[in-house]
Amino acid sequence: MAPYAELVGTKTAPALHKALSLARVPEPADESDVMREQLEYLIAHTSERGNCGCSECQRYLRVRSLLLEIFSEPEPQAMQQLTALPMAA
Repeated sequence: MAPYAELVGTKTAPALHKALSLARVPEPADESDVMREQLEYLIAHTSERGNCGCSECQRYLRVRSLLLEIFSEPEPQAMQQLTALPMAA
């Protein structure tokens, strides 16, 4: 490729200048990586400071509760009894 100085005055110089001046747009972060990072942050916060009751500790407790929900025993639910309905003749 020719140096920029050699391209001045040619038809490709404006296109090259425009390509060099375009702003780069970063790709969005992976959602899983963001969630892991946030979870690591909340765990570090509570392990360093204990449960101080701040908003970060409250977030940690909510997230912990949701993530560990699958391991808790389900609360017994009342079963509805089916009543025998008279059949139409």
